[in-house]
Amino acid sequence: FDSLEVDPNTLFQDSYRDGRNVLSQSERQMLKQYRGLSPKGRETMRSVLDALCSYRDEVEAGRTEREPRVIPLYRSPAAAGYAAPVFGEDFDKITVTDEVPQAAEFAVRIQGDSMEPYIPDESVVYVNRDPLGAGDVGIFCVDGEMFCKQYYKDPAGIVYLFSLNRAREDADLVLLPGSNRGFVCIGRVM
Repeated sequence: FDSLEVDPNTLFQDSYRDGRNVLSQSERQMLKQYRGLSPKGRETMRSVLDALCSYRDEVEAGRTEREPRVIPLYRSPAAAGYAAPVFGEDFDKITVTDEVPQAAEFAVRIQGDSMEPYIPDESVVYVNRDPLGAGDVGIFCVDGEMFCKQYYKDPAGIVYLFSLNRAREDADLVLLPGSNRGFVCIGRVM
């Protein structure tokens, strides 16, 4: 009734037949279709209409309440210079604001200075599982140790994990094809 902007009694009394033209042609067509539905169909239409009207009321009132977004923050840090233990199920759920990218799937605390000044020691980075391209910063597990590094793979298949702080180039990692080193990309730092 709200969607049609008519009084409920208007529909039940069929007042459009008495010449007052209370309903438009499309409204009369909708009423005809509604009346042709089974009782279950009418019940379904009423529940859909109720849901739409309720949503409209919330939007108009400006009070669309959302559940707070929660992502895991892993307790084991990813090293930015020094190896740290691999993280597993050791995380705390944290509520994030709209400032955190919507695609963020989890967060990791960074340990070390090899990514400074772009990613300072003890900062929290947000990570998703998008594929990495050359130059992207990611979280990597190398031989069971976690690292935050800039990724590059050359045509020969050699993987380079660079420190952004070039004063810490000693923390760079080079992974040769066939070296049998354990290497997994955990995610892309956003």
